Parts: sequence; structure tokens; C-alpha cells
Amino acid sequence: MPGPRLKLPDLSEPHKYEHRRPRRPVHLPRRLTPPPPRSGPPDLSLFLYAGMVLALILVILAIPYAIGFLFEVVRL
Repeated sequence: MPGPRLKLPDLSEPHKYEHRRPRRPVHLPRRLTPPPPRSGPPDLSLFLYAGMVLALILVILAIPYAIGFLFEVVRL
């Protein structure tokens, strides 16, 4: 039993791109009032301070290893 016959598009010539205006989905209600004003950007200074603390901890932990490495290099 042969499958359903599908009509393939004509690909012999390239088609020029045509921009279509975006459409609002039908299931969403239309907005009758303007959108509410946007709030300001969030305060990310907490992340800045947390990053500085983590960098400080990393430096404090790396100093003894760096000093030990320098003694090894000088000893050779």
C-alpha cells in the first residue's frame, strides 16, 4: 500500500526572503492599556562584594603555595 502523496515545494529557484510582521497569538487578550512603567535595574553590588571576598580568599590561600614554589626554584 503506497504512502500518502506529498506535494514538495518548487526548489528550482531560490526564493527571496520576505519579512512578515509578527502577529499576536489569538489566545491572548488584546492590551487596552499601556504597559506599566519598568522598574530600575537591580542592585548588584552584593555580587561585587561577594566576588571581591572570594578573590581575597583565593589570594590568601595561594600565597603560601607561591612562596613555596619560589623557594623550590631558588634551591635548584
